[in-house]
Amino acid sequence: MSTGPVAGRDQQALWRRPIAWLWAKKAWIAALVGALLIATTVYVLWAIKDLPDPSQNVLAAGDVMVLDRNGKLIEDWSPAGHYHVTLQLKEMGAYAPKAVLAAEDRNFYSHGAIDPMSTARAAWVDITSRGLHEGGSTITQQLVKIQLLTPEKSITRKVQEVVLAVALEQRYSKDQILGMYLNRIYFGHGAYGVGAAARTYFNKDAKDISPAQAAFLAGLIQAPAAYDPLVHYDLAQGRELYVLQGMVATGALSPDEADKAAKEDIRSELHIQSTARQSKAPHFVDHVLIDLEKSFGSAAVQQGGIVVRTTLDLELQKVAQDAVANGVQDLARFNVNNSALMAADPKTGEVRAWVGSADYGNDSIGGQFDVVMSPRQPGSSFKPYVYEAALRDHKITWATVLHDKLTNFNGYTPHDFDNGGMGDIKASTAILYSRNIPAVQVGQMEGMNNVIDLAHAMGIKSKLEPYLSTAIGASVVTLYEHVQGYQTFANNGQRVDLRVINEVQDSSGHTVFKYENPSSTTVLTPAEAFLMTDVLKNYQNTWRFGWNRQMASKTGTSDNGKGGIPDSWIMAYNPDIVVGVWIGNTAPDGGGGLIRAYGENVGLTIMKRFVNGLPTNMRGWYQRPAGVVQGCGGDPQDPFLQGACTSPTPSASPSPSPSGSPTVLPSVLPSILPSASPSASPPASPPPASPSASPAPAAAPQPSPS
Repeated sequence: MSTGPVAGRDQQALWRRPIAWLWAKKAWIAALVGALLIATTVYVLWAIKDLPDPSQNVLAAGDVMVLDRNGKLIEDWSPAGHYHVTLQLKEMGAYAPKAVLAAEDRNFYSHGAIDPMSTARAAWVDITSRGLHEGGSTITQQLVKIQLLTPEKSITRKVQEVVLAVALEQRYSKDQILGMYLNRIYFGHGAYGVGAAARTYFNKDAKDISPAQAAFLAGLIQAPAAYDPLVHYDLAQGRELYVLQGMVATGALSPDEADKAAKEDIRSELHIQSTARQSKAPHFVDHVLIDLEKSFGSAAVQQGGIVVRTTLDLELQKVAQDAVANGVQDLARFNVNNSALMAADPKTGEVRAWVGSADYGNDSIGGQFDVVMSPRQPGSSFKPYVYEAALRDHKITWATVLHDKLTNFNGYTPHDFDNGGMGDIKASTAILYSRNIPAVQVGQMEGMNNVIDLAHAMGIKSKLEPYLSTAIGASVVTLYEHVQGYQTFANNGQRVDLRVINEVQDSSGHTVFKYENPSSTTVLTPAEAFLMTDVLKNYQNTWRFGWNRQMASKTGTSDNGKGGIPDSWIMAYNPDIVVGVWIGNTAPDGGGGLIRAYGENVGLTIMKRFVNGLPTNMRGWYQRPAGVVQGCGGDPQDPFLQGACTSPTPSASPSPSPSGSPTVLPSVLPSILPSASPSASPPASPPPASPSASPAPAAAPQPSPS
């Protein structure tokens, strides 16, 4: 018997049930929709009542309160103390408004409050990246962000932004909106609005700036801290070129005019004056602002009204700043005029102290330039990565005999300061006396690509060239990266990424970000990390630094290829703190000169002041982990991995390395203390002669570290 018609009637009934239910509830549904419309209308009316009147001279921005880890004020980054000039749109000149449109919203006059294409692109990026990362906001939306909204990133907040942007365009004309935006947007260095920016950067009225200057300023808007031309001029110039291309695309400039503008020497035209900034850690705050720009967009900083709880410890920051300032004075006779120091908690990655220069307000040394983030040659302070790679891979042990004598490594001949060597010495002696030739030998045995892979895994992000000269520090790194790398040693082989922000709150006290549960990456086993730590603990005694607690440490001194010293370093750590210090000579334009101080001099001055000023509770030390044995064969002291005692050595003789250490130090430098006698002078290793260029590969870097 067929049941087809009955089944068809049942299916039709199923489709009708939802419709019938909706019809039955139509009164409730209508009431709900009406209530939502009323609520939305009330919300919009309430929100737009606080929008600025374009005819009024009002700076719509609040403070950014930056606090240390204990809630103490580091800096009140207040727009009220910054520079603001209100102009009518017609007073801003021919180029500034067009440059800003080219940089931020090229179709501003042709779309509504929302640009559908940009919004769709941004949504696609956010969906595919599983986050809220991409922009796409129109200038109208950006004005809403600056004026009304919190820095929170969420779908709800985006809906609020869209609703308010539509309401804003209903209330004001496009010219009025653009004028408000240009008067309120932040350009960096305390300048709010294009009028203040033109005077701050070029000492001109906005109407008088050139196309190149207008493009340069417009390029800063996206991230004023990250594109600060005093610190990151190349990045700022790259943004300028992008804006000039946009001005051609929008018809604001012809291609010939843009080419001419691109050749204008903006750097020579800058007249940025040091601000009377009240900050207890200005370089640190600058980095915090950059992080805020990356996480929440520049509008979060420009709007203000937020509280940032950071990782900094103001007490340690004071110790660090005093150590740098006094240490630079100690080393002034060696032509040292600048220094940077960074310290972090190796267990959590929290930055505890950040000194980017010896004097932030000193233009003669380019004090606003943050050397913590500047690529420099690390010298011999890079050697622990080389030795660690070879130890981990069982290519050497600390008892391995290395040949510290003039050696030609397939066309590359590294030198030490004495142009000779100490003969056959064990690996632990070679690193404690910072000998170059053995380090290159170990780099060749391990393979420089393996060394570089380990350094990158430990936290170095800069490009490291696969040349043997990199084994003794010829490739550049930043102090930030170097501290990250040594953090991995200090944390028993676990890399925890460094960070500066713990929590961000909006003006109402609502938490919009909180850092919780830091993740770690296993790079070395505790036993592998202990191999390096247990030997480097002897460094401070080998060079008689006079520190009041046990640290593992390593110095570095770079070479300009002609025997001159551009940079000297020291890195140090224990379970409670990891520290890096750089010294050098810098000029106002970011260049610099040579110094006559070595890495050991840094250990005797700046690092000594900092280490000896640390709290008494930062005196922890490491327990020998499982998998490590103390002593092997004729070496009773150094640590070895279990099973590594029989590891082959490059020695031509089966006998163990020379027992003990040399009875005299490789060199005795003039004391940094004027009253000290030569015999009492703290020893320090001079830089070696520069390694010659290697024909294979042909482009090997020249500079050689100590």
